[in-house]
Amino acid sequence: MNKPFRPPQRRRGTAFSSEFLDAPTEAGLARAWRDKGDEKARDRLVLAHRALAWSAAARITRGGRPDEDLIQQANLGLLKAADRFDPDMGFRFSTYATWWVRAEIQDYTYGDWSLIRLPGSSSLRRVFFGLRKAEAELQAEGVAPEDLDAAIGLRFGVDADKIALVRERLAGRDMSLNQPISSGDEGGADWQDMLADPDPEADAEVRVGAARAKARLAALMAEHLARLPARDRQILEGSVMEEDHRTLADLGEEFQISRERVRQLRERALGVLRKALAEDPAARDLLAEDGVAV
Repeated sequence: MNKPFRPPQRRRGTAFSSEFLDAPTEAGLARAWRDKGDEKARDRLVLAHRALAWSAAARITRGGRPDEDLIQQANLGLLKAADRFDPDMGFRFSTYATWWVRAEIQDYTYGDWSLIRLPGSSSLRRVFFGLRKAEAELQAEGVAPEDLDAAIGLRFGVDADKIALVRERLAGRDMSLNQPISSGDEGGADWQDMLADPDPEADAEVRVGAARAKARLAALMAEHLARLPARDRQILEGSVMEEDHRTLADLGEEFQISRERVRQLRERALGVLRKALAEDPAARDLLAEDGVAV
């Protein structure tokens, strides 16, 4: 029953002009959606609680305006809550929806934090979202710095090396190596210019071979991308492959579709591309040489 939902444009600032629903009205809207599939009732119920979704996204952002994609994930949580809400249980919708909104935001944050994905175990998720608080509490209790990882691991029931892995990921988000070191004049040095050559004495033939392999892989990637539907390819390139990634909102406005539909098309295109690369012996071998599994 999770049909597409397009919230209206938000006004400037963070304030919402949301309708206040009393308990009987809220229950009536929920029953109309549950029993009759009344989309207007669902939309009214969701729109009345969009400030709840926005504030949940703002808490994750911790200052500043939440990312539009994060707000959209929070809205998806409202939709899922509306699909599953039972007004006959005696709870208000806001109480029930808070858990779905939080779950959607946490899933998005956990999966989108880095291109290098952490394992999806529930224990690592608890560490990811609770590490900072646990560190502060244990330090206040007087735990020595050298014993901190072991103490946190004991609290969450995971090995100390996993604690170190999560801390490393939380230390910083992904950064493009093509990003300028300073925001000064154009044409300045990029971060990649500061990387030391791990083997400055490497054989020239090895370097040439690696460059050719990289060029060949890029050509194969372009061939498989060209086989995708034009819209899927443009969405995949714009949201994933371009240096300045475009948001789901920007792509949705360009193609006149919802952000959720853009996300679905992006995931579909990624799946098709992965399958094509896995079935292409040449591409599979080149990726294997780089230590990339498809």
